[in-house]
Amino acid sequence: MRSPASRVLAAALLVAACAARAAEPPAEVIEAERLAAVEASRVVAEGRTVDQQLDELARLAAEPQQRFRIGAGDLLAVVVYQEPDLSVERAVVRPDGYISLPLIGDVEAGGQSVDDLSAEVSRRLSRYVLDPKVNVRVDDLKSASYTVYGEVVTPGTFQLASRTTVSAAIARSGGLKQGNYRASTIEIADLRNAFVARDGRVLPVDFVRLLRDGDLRYDIELRPGDHIHIPSGLSQEVYVLGEVQEPMVFAYRDRMALARTLAMAEGFTHDADRTRVHVVRGSLQNPTVIVANYKDVLSGRQRDVQLEPGDIVYVPTTKLAMTGRVIDYILPAVTAIQNSILIGRAASSD
Repeated sequence: MRSPASRVLAAALLVAACAARAAEPPAEVIEAERLAAVEASRVVAEGRTVDQQLDELARLAAEPQQRFRIGAGDLLAVVVYQEPDLSVERAVVRPDGYISLPLIGDVEAGGQSVDDLSAEVSRRLSRYVLDPKVNVRVDDLKSASYTVYGEVVTPGTFQLASRTTVSAAIARSGGLKQGNYRASTIEIADLRNAFVARDGRVLPVDFVRLLRDGDLRYDIELRPGDHIHIPSGLSQEVYVLGEVQEPMVFAYRDRMALARTLAMAEGFTHDADRTRVHVVRGSLQNPTVIVANYKDVLSGRQRDVQLEPGDIVYVPTTKLAMTGRVIDYILPAVTAIQNSILIGRAASSD
């Protein structure tokens, strides 16, 4: 039996369906058997291929790094040749960017290259020492850093003291954040839209291939100033409507399959037409409708449908004959379920 909450929601959906608008322009209907070819063509049309992504990453790795600049926290050694009393083995760059040296006092190191700082110390020492030879080296790099933010356990800025890859950076931040759904632990990160940004441009790192498939070709080495962003999947939703026991909205998760999602909705009602499950994708004014036979999916005769953010899964009744009529039920049904969620959130916050 349906829970009281689901009965209220089902009633709202029924009222909404009765108020459905006139049919929109015909939807593009794709049988599930043709979906693989459609998805492959979309990948070619919308983005770069895997080879193109990897070629771009190889080119970026070969680019010379920007000239290193000393920053606050860096540990320097300033050696003056044949002048041990003027040399300093441990000079920490203060937050104001300065270091203190014998005889010449405070010298601005922050923002300087090693060569520039050596030249400045030599210039100032030349007032007291004949032709001083100065060598500055960085013994401990504290200022170089990268940032991880979004759906990780411990977001923040981390020191880039040694070679660090994308996967190592995520592990160092505690890994991807997880949530709970019906006593199960689920990841709430949206890996499809995660990215690495460097110098104002987004790098072609495929986080799904890297973290799900273990494709280390995408595990690039980070550079100072890189930003890793892992957005939340909770802002992207998949609706399950129609003849299911628990019509509801789910937070989209990577590789969310149709069959498992329907199982999470507690299965079908007695009147459900399991041979014509509809996945409505794109604009409701001109959608693409994928029709799948749930029975064939379970038996392995038909490929399961991988859902996308914003998809609407609609299970029609056996009495609903025309695909075109399904679209008439969608918009008011989505509105009803959204209103139900908003009312529930408002009630829980009181």
